[in-house]
Amino acid sequence: MKGWCLGMGLNTGYEFFFKPWFSGVPQNARKASINIGNGENGIVTIKSDLVGSEGNNFSITVSDAGANDCEMSASISGTDITVVLGKTIAALEPTKNTCVLIAAALNALAGVNAVHSGTGADSIIAAVAKSNFTGGQYATPVATPAIMIISGVVYVADTPVMKNTLGGWKKGTLS
Repeated sequence: MKGWCLGMGLNTGYEFFFKPWFSGVPQNARKASINIGNGENGIVTIKSDLVGSEGNNFSITVSDAGANDCEMSASISGTDITVVLGKTIAALEPTKNTCVLIAAALNALAGVNAVHSGTGADSIIAAVAKSNFTGGQYATPVATPAIMIISGVVYVADTPVMKNTLGGWKKGTLS
């Protein structure tokens, strides 16, 4: 755009060249997640509270090895989540393992949140091997024009810039 002068509309002969900084469309940041269970009312979706790839470090194991006559429980150690399914005597008990109850137990843990599909009335009554969360990513930076005027000196960013650094800034004066 010829004649552009730092957004002031003055024709100074300053020539501005646009250079795309990123290929493709920027992507939004996402939290890592995983689904356990199946069916319209039987899926629990668990998400890391962390936005970005660190959430991919979380894992979940659903165990059927609880003690006889136990309630379903959920615990977390670091980024490893374990759900122990509830039993009546030695058998897994569907009413102790509904998706509503599992999601509530997971929501009580620090670092994750969970929701159930549909009514959540279906049960998870089978062990699930340790599985990692997936899909966590940081947002792709978006190129935006950056102009600063400090004590009459104009600074224009012609490349992606990081705060607290001087890299990418060009210095000039208004004429």
